[in-house]
Amino acid sequence: MKKTILSLMMLSCFFVAFAQKSEINAAKQNYALYEVGLQTKSPMKKQLELLNLAKESTDKAITNDKTKDNPELWAYRSIIYSSIAVTDTVNKENAEAAFKTAQEAIAKAKELDTKKENTKYIESSEQNLAIMMQNKGVAAFNKKDYKEAYKSFKFIADVKPQDSLFNMYTAIAANSAQMYDEAAKYYQKTIEVNPKNPALYHELATIYLTKTDTANALKVIEEGRAKHPEFMTLIYDELNIYINRGQAAQQISKIENAISKDPKNKTLYFVAGIAYSANKDLAKAEESYKKALEIDPSYTDAIYNLAVIYINKGNDFINQANKLPNNKASEAKYNSLKKSFETELANALPLLEKARELNPKDVNVLTTLREVYIKLNKLDKAAEVKKALDQM
Repeated sequence: MKKTILSLMMLSCFFVAFAQKSEINAAKQNYALYEVGLQTKSPMKKQLELLNLAKESTDKAITNDKTKDNPELWAYRSIIYSSIAVTDTVNKENAEAAFKTAQEAIAKAKELDTKKENTKYIESSEQNLAIMMQNKGVAAFNKKDYKEAYKSFKFIADVKPQDSLFNMYTAIAANSAQMYDEAAKYYQKTIEVNPKNPALYHELATIYLTKTDTANALKVIEEGRAKHPEFMTLIYDELNIYINRGQAAQQISKIENAISKDPKNKTLYFVAGIAYSANKDLAKAEESYKKALEIDPSYTDAIYNLAVIYINKGNDFINQANKLPNNKASEAKYNSLKKSFETELANALPLLEKARELNPKDVNVLTTLREVYIKLNKLDKAAEVKKALDQM
């Protein structure tokens, strides 16, 4: 009789353990059916029915001492709840609740899965949550809710730190929300993951300049220029900082050194022209723009800037003329200065006309061209340019 009782007790324990283990199997089976439904594009309602059956099984299994620390259970629980979160596009509250439960399950699965036997399901769960947050982030960004977009993209970037795209999206959203510290942080992370993109150094430097942190901006620019010496935007960035400081001269030697190494680079001559102009050396600025145009006669920016050099020289002459006393003794000097003014504008005119030909919708070119026409008393042509501007 005792043997019979003992056997029954052992059998009872076996059935309890089996019953709890069967909950895991039931969860796996219903999840497998859900995956089949995905492939066959079954209705969302049917997909959620299977996922709900699967989640109910995991709900029971995690309360049992025999299975509550089973890493496979938690891995499946994470994939099941994350699938509910991404599948249920009707019941927002249900999706949000499933999202939170999935996060908890992922953390528990990672803790228990010391042998890394369930990595596939854990990573798939994280991917599901990333999809949900991506959708939320894009929707928020399109609505100009940049702080919410930042939160969504940050979730993905933190879960997938080697994903340069979402680190960058996080930085962009933070910058749009004027969260400059966060923007700098995630641009820096993006650079660490993807240092081959030179534009990232420009973006990070711009963030630091927005924060009036010139020291870090220059540090980033120098780092970017060392890795991407051909990326001209960083040269412009550095030059602009020194021009704004009134220290253009400090950049001139760097630019001249770069030209000596690459004497056929039109952009370097153009940048040199900007630096010389900022340093009030118009003769060298003019020479630099002309050298850029020798390399590329259709270089619109150099054409326009050279025209501005002539205009500025002309303005200096007319300003001197206007300061002369209005008497007979000053008449000859006035006429001489006025003629020099007109000569410089005449030098600028064909350049501006060529710039317009190359880029007929450039407002700066058209506006400057109209002003020169007016000063040279070519009023019919000035009127034609005004008409073109009014139609833009």
